Parts: sequence; structure tokens; C-alpha cells
Amino acid sequence: METIEAAALREAFDAVVDGRPGVDRHEVFARLRAERPVFYSRRLGARVLTRYDDVRGVLADDERFHPPRDGPGAPAFGRSFLHLSGREHNKKVGVVARKIRSPRAFAEGLSDAVEGIARRQAARLPLGEPLDLREDYAMWVPLLAITELMAIDEAPRFRSWYRRIVAGGVSSISDPSAREDAFRARGELRAFLAPVIEERRRAPGEDLVSALVTAEYDGEPLSEEEVAANVVFLLAAGVETTERVLTSVFKRLALDPAEWDVLRSLRHDRTALVAFAAEALRFYPPVNGIMRQAAAHAEVGGEPVEPGDLLVVLLASANRDESRFPDADRFDRDRFAVRPERQFTAAGEILPFGAGAHHCTGSRLAQAELVEGLAALLDRVARIEPHGELPPAEGFMLHSPPALPVVLR
Repeated sequence: METIEAAALREAFDAVVDGRPGVDRHEVFARLRAERPVFYSRRLGARVLTRYDDVRGVLADDERFHPPRDGPGAPAFGRSFLHLSGREHNKKVGVVARKIRSPRAFAEGLSDAVEGIARRQAARLPLGEPLDLREDYAMWVPLLAITELMAIDEAPRFRSWYRRIVAGGVSSISDPSAREDAFRARGELRAFLAPVIEERRRAPGEDLVSALVTAEYDGEPLSEEEVAANVVFLLAAGVETTERVLTSVFKRLALDPAEWDVLRSLRHDRTALVAFAAEALRFYPPVNGIMRQAAAHAEVGGEPVEPGDLLVVLLASANRDESRFPDADRFDRDRFAVRPERQFTAAGEILPFGAGAHHCTGSRLAQAELVEGLAALLDRVARIEPHGELPPAEGFMLHSPPALPVVLR
């Protein structure tokens, strides 16, 4: 029988899932780590994991725990890299990794390209008048980066599509209605991509879409459906996450002018900015949780897990676990000052990019977008001032402020 204390904690967690006002999610997560690190949520129909070691262990074990294939919480991209494993995963994801993660890609100017995008977008921002820094800047840096890599010029058309598709994935565990709309958006996006894919098959270039359409696995080209699914995945996952963490960071800096001044004094120190970006991802993970499904009998945190069981691994809780990150509730821009680039690899401690074989292929691209997005605004702007009361972060699995009304000076 559930104790009064356990019932109260479960109710507090449900309040976090539902986004009820006045609930401190990190206080609830801390209590769960201490009292119920693995528990079954009837609200989500899944076991919830809150401790760092359990979360990382599940994410790194892609043989026993994989992304769910269907139903609430499952990715809405189609059969993308997320659903592959072993040799097939390594071979196919390598096609994209060579373009956005490899040392050669950066040596050939990937960071410079992202820097140029960020500086052009920052230069367009008006000074002295209200604007939404999420819609007018934080979104455009990653969106233009990925569409330029794909050599697709119609970036504005993707805005609604990728948000709806992402919402119908992990977020649908708490809002199943979002899933139907995600499939509609995916269909619209695939219809747009079909002639692009066909044109790249006829005349491939050096872009990401061409790399996918000319790739082969066991002597066979990737199907149009698989190419489209991976383009959708790269677009949705690559833009939404960076957009959200930049928005969270800029809100922090708008509310703390002293911290903005310190960071502005470091704007030419790329190592310091990489360390700041790594801490921002730990403190403000754009994806607060990831879904996994058990493929075999297992034990997690001392609790038995059966094949088919759904798991919600809470990155936001794991990233605040004091056993891994001392003084975890304090934002420390120097926390990763030694070798900060490591945090954007599979060897890093922070978990916004997952772990193991499915560590995010775009993590190094995200590093460039965050660092150059910060640097360009730090160069352009002396001060960010809130325009009225800034909205609180919202969302359970995807979490960030919905908008950022500010005035730039």
C-alpha cells in the first residue's frame, strides 16, 4: 500500500508533468533521487529514472533498451538513425558524421560557416526596440546552419514542421494528442522533400541530402523513405534543441547583467565559451527526458524491468545529481573549464546528447552553434534588457521559455 509520503511525491511529479504553476521541478526531482529513484508513473504509463548512473546506464545499453517504435513518446520521424543498431547504425550514421562531426568537416570550415550565420543574424537584430530573441535569433542560428548543410534555401517553411514533429515525439508521452499532428506535419515535410531528393539523386552535390541519397548499405541505396526520415530527424532534432538552450541562456543573461558583462569580457575566448555552453546544457537541457523501451529482462536501480516496459530517463534530473556534479544546483561557468570540448563527445559527463552508440551525431555541430550564437550576440550587444516580465520555461519533456521578449542595447 502506498504511504502518504509516496502518494504526495507521486502527486508532485504529476504536477511537473502537467506543468502546474508553482511547482519546482528540480526540488521534485531531488526528492525522487533520494526517495524513489526508479518508480512507476501511472500518469505516463512508464517507469521513471532520476539518478545519473541509472539514466546513463540505460542510454548506453542500446541492446537492452532502445527507442520505442510506436505509441506515445516514440520518435515521429520515421525509420531514422535512432532505430538502427550495430553495423547498420555505424555505417549509415557515418554518412552524416563525416559532414557534421568529423575533424575534417571542421577543418574544412564548418565552424566558420556557423560563425558567419550567427554574425549575419546578430547584425540584423534591431537595437533599442522590443523583439523576441527566441523567434528572431535563437531559432535562426541552428535552422540556417542545418538548411545550409542540406543546401535547401527555404528555411522559413520548416519552422512549423519541425516543432510539430518534435512535439509529437518525446512530448507525446504526456500529450498523446500531439502525435496525430506530428504525423500530418511529417507528411507535409516529406511531400516538400520528395522533389528535392529526386533532384539530388540526378545531380548530387556536396550537401547532406546528397550524401544520404548517394550512400549505400550492403550494395543498396537508401530508400526515399529512409532518406526523408533522416532529413526530418536531422532538421527537427538539430534545430529544436539548440534553439531551446540558447533561449534559456539568453533569459538567464537578461536577468543577470553582471553575468552578461563577465561573459562579454570573455567573448573572444572560445575555450571559455565552450565551457559556458557545456554548463548551459547541463543546467538547462532542452530535452528533459528521453523514452526507452526494454528489449529484455533487466534490473535498473534495483527494480526489475520486463521486455516491453517503457522507461522515461530524466536527463534534467541526472544532470543535477549531486553524486556526479557537486553543487549541482549552481550554474558554474567554469565547471568544465578543463577540456570543455570533451563534454560534446561520448566521453563527456553531461547527458543532453545521450550516451553510448546513439550519442548524438550532431553534438559537435551543436557546440559550434551555441558558441558562435553566443559570441555573435556578445559582440553586437552591450546589454539585454527584459521587455516586461519574461515568461517561465514550460513543457515536460521539452523545456524552455516559449518566448523571450527583450530590448537590446
